[in-house]
Amino acid sequence: MPHLRKNSIRFLGMVSITVAGVLPIIGPIEVAPFISNASSAAIWPVILGYALFVLVSIPILEYTRLVEFAGGYYGLAEIGFGIPAGKFTALANYFFYVFWQTANAFFIGWLAVDTIYLIFHVLLPVWIWGVLVTLTLLVTYLMVIQPIEVFSRILTFTILSTLAVIVGFIVYIILKTPYNSPQFLNPTSVPFTNIALATAVLGFYTFTGYGSSLFYAEEGVKAKNDLWRAIYIGLSISAIVIALSAYSELASVPESELNSVSSSPLPQLVAWSHFVPETVLLGLNFLIIVVSLIAFGGGGGSQARLLWAMARDGFIRSKWLSEINEKGIPLRSATMNLIIALITVGLTSFFLLGTYGYSSQTVALAFYVAGTSSTILWYFHHFVPEFGLYAFLRKNNVNFSKFRKIFSGLIIPIGGMILFIYTFYQGILGDLVEPYLTFVIVSFILLLGDVVYVLYKRRKNSLGESTVKYMIAEKGKTSSENSMFIDNGLPLEGGTTKKSI
Repeated sequence: MPHLRKNSIRFLGMVSITVAGVLPIIGPIEVAPFISNASSAAIWPVILGYALFVLVSIPILEYTRLVEFAGGYYGLAEIGFGIPAGKFTALANYFFYVFWQTANAFFIGWLAVDTIYLIFHVLLPVWIWGVLVTLTLLVTYLMVIQPIEVFSRILTFTILSTLAVIVGFIVYIILKTPYNSPQFLNPTSVPFTNIALATAVLGFYTFTGYGSSLFYAEEGVKAKNDLWRAIYIGLSISAIVIALSAYSELASVPESELNSVSSSPLPQLVAWSHFVPETVLLGLNFLIIVVSLIAFGGGGGSQARLLWAMARDGFIRSKWLSEINEKGIPLRSATMNLIIALITVGLTSFFLLGTYGYSSQTVALAFYVAGTSSTILWYFHHFVPEFGLYAFLRKNNVNFSKFRKIFSGLIIPIGGMILFIYTFYQGILGDLVEPYLTFVIVSFILLLGDVVYVLYKRRKNSLGESTVKYMIAEKGKTSSENSMFIDNGLPLEGGTTKKSI
């Protein structure tokens, strides 16, 4: 039976998948809330969000040095707390990706429709919006089913070249504007509570897509040594571009006009149009749309590998989904994801358009409510893995110092959970108006269904096997290859034996 192709993605490809997950090319579009909440200190929620994310991701990145596993986060939950915890995390992660794809589709529809509306004052017909939304899912699918060597090269070229274009615009604006000021670099220019709020509402979650590359670990070249480095480099590149985007828009207009920038759905059109013709900005936005469509293939591939990993384990009992084609692609899992995404987008569109009608505001609302659900589900597939590292280290002889075990496995997850609770309250629960309330309720129904399904499967003794535990056990047996392991001692649960991967 064909398998995922090992040694197919080089270091730069992993960096590009990480950058594609964060998608800093939309930095000029997404910084309005930073300016709205933090005003002249708008770069600092980006910087603080990045710094906090680097810290709270430490347990996940320690895990990437233990094993190369295509299932992503749920492998850490599984080796820490067992199969039920792992499979709960897997399903919550999968629900996250369903709404992530939905949000992506609505993002493209919103960006195209509102760009035309703001520049030409023409609202595109609803059927064009529907075509754009559907096209987003189809192009994502086409990217996912490319051979990974081909896709990683396409992604690297398009992402890095577009980043260069974005940075070129930023540098040009900064050089041209007469409103540059050291005040924009001063975090004390506004009350810290403003910066904290902006960090909680958006700054922290700007980087949640960092984990896309985790799911490609089994296909990476020296992923166990290099994946964590690729993630940190990708995060750092993204943070720099987004922070520079915020600075360029702050410096584009007099301080008295910042409200016009922060209140605009597409702030760069207001800010940068003082120095760049609107027709050029129109072209830039459509370049961002095209490259975003390609970039979504990175996360789409992550979702396909996640579903395939669950089928490989037998948690999802489907031989059809566990198949890999001759090119090393989980084609059938990707196809199932496309069908589910189309259904989710269709139901969400029917609800929103039926309730609020079609307008430039509704297309933006569709993006934001889908993003709300994906954010909630992101929380709950991170809680368990964050603590899974310490649980694993306590049960197994791994060559970590005592300080490293406590810091990476306990202190960081506790701090991360406190941060998650704070940001969850500020960003999600602080203002539960419709239609956001509906999507919060839907998210919690999915999480409850996740728990019930896993408990049912456990009762029926049908949770499947644990491929990641088999991998860990094999690493322990060959400790000469991996000095992190002192000895073995990690059998599969229930005495099961994995014959092949």
